[in-house]
Amino acid sequence: MKTKALLFLCGALTMTASAFAHHNFAAHYIGDEIIEHTGVVTEFRFVNPHARVYFEITNADGSNEIWMAEGDASVALRRSGWTPDRIKPGDSIHVVGSPARNGTNTMSWYTISLGGTNIGGGDGRLAERAAILNRRLAEHRSQRGR
Repeated sequence: MKTKALLFLCGALTMTASAFAHHNFAAHYIGDEIIEHTGVVTEFRFVNPHARVYFEITNADGSNEIWMAEGDASVALRRSGWTPDRIKPGDSIHVVGSPARNGTNTMSWYTISLGGTNIGGGDGRLAERAAILNRRLAEHRSQRGR
């Protein structure tokens, strides 16, 4: 009986570790570093598990680079009012986020500004999520007469 319990526990721990490893931010990005880039959108992918925006920046020496910023899932963005055409090729954006650990032109975005307005949508969406929950709670309370 002890052997079966031990095998079950080992199996459960193995599956749990795999589930948590799927979206380990720290494995891909340096969370305690913040970088910022301003550029022109070349492509926006409104997909799961993470939306991606590709944009071209111009360096101080005049050379151009393509960067990719990874944000929240399209399903979560949709709940915040985003649509697949929220960001379009040709849009000028300012992106704030964490750089990739592997040194590539990749970042996890916390915020994106479009035309000088912060449109959010990144991995740091706690304030956006709290606002959505508060709005839904207020609707629920008003329906219940509270």
